[in-house]
Amino acid sequence: MEHHSKQMTEQHITDLKAQDLVRSILPKHWVLREYRPDYGLDFALEVFREIPADKTHGSGANYETLGEHIFLQLKGAKRTDRRSLKIYSRVNVEKTIYQEDRDALVGEIETLPISIESSELVTVQRMGAAVPVLLVRADLETGRCYFVCLNDYIDKILIPRHGDYVNKASRTIHVPGSNDMAHPEVGITALRWYAKRAKLFAGFQKFVYQQVELSYVVEPRELIRLAKHFCSLLLRYDFWDDTPMWNMIPYYGEALKRFLAHGSPGLIKVAEAVAKASQYNDGAEQEIIGCVTDQDILELWRCLAILPRNYEEVCREWFLPTSLGLLTSYP
Repeated sequence: MEHHSKQMTEQHITDLKAQDLVRSILPKHWVLREYRPDYGLDFALEVFREIPADKTHGSGANYETLGEHIFLQLKGAKRTDRRSLKIYSRVNVEKTIYQEDRDALVGEIETLPISIESSELVTVQRMGAAVPVLLVRADLETGRCYFVCLNDYIDKILIPRHGDYVNKASRTIHVPGSNDMAHPEVGITALRWYAKRAKLFAGFQKFVYQQVELSYVVEPRELIRLAKHFCSLLLRYDFWDDTPMWNMIPYYGEALKRFLAHGSPGLIKVAEAVAKASQYNDGAEQEIIGCVTDQDILELWRCLAILPRNYEEVCREWFLPTSLGLLTSYP
């Protein structure tokens, strides 16, 4: 009687090929680690960047970690199903219950639908939004990989649409066909964007805290002292010069640098404001300059404190199959 040993299934081979495909698409200097034991998270991805040649010691390229991480849940298939999905205008799901306007068709997109166990989705939801988990669909037939952020999909689509989405054993996740990891303007750019989320969330916490503290200050000299101290702390973050995906970050980064170097963020045109105010208060130019400078400082931190709201309302819908995602995510 013939006895069989442990066996490899066809799906095991598909999974190995899917891993090879993902690795072939990612930059060679990024580190993809298997996440074991596997409870819904297959890989941890760490982002590195090349160090400029004039800053390295010795020959050859060197790379440094950016401290940026995301998790991947990889689903490989020899051939993937594709479906056309109509996208309708809808209200901001953070402010009210889900409302879709079926008379306002925004567009129709191709998606790769995948059935995911609700237990896996609950695991991702419990992690919160700070470290993104990307669902990656590897299509071995075309040699393409597609992604969607599960944390955002749960918060912006599943919960608004279904409420208790776990009342079914599984849910269908529609991965947009436009979210091609190999696309030169979408793929790696999007992965880098998601990997920065933990850093940005840390920055958001400081923005809000500092803005409130500055609002309590009455004496102008103390306002400038405290603001410069806060500014020096914020400029330690490296995302100011390395987040081209959201131009508000480098914009306010430059304002912080101007304030530290010249005493004014430059959001309010001081000269114009002083000239206008001097028409009604002749001889008080220095007083007006001080007042406008103080308002310029407070305005910078007010704008910084708004960024977390912008991120939650707009940025977390990027690359999702929603009306806002469709209108704001792609070139």
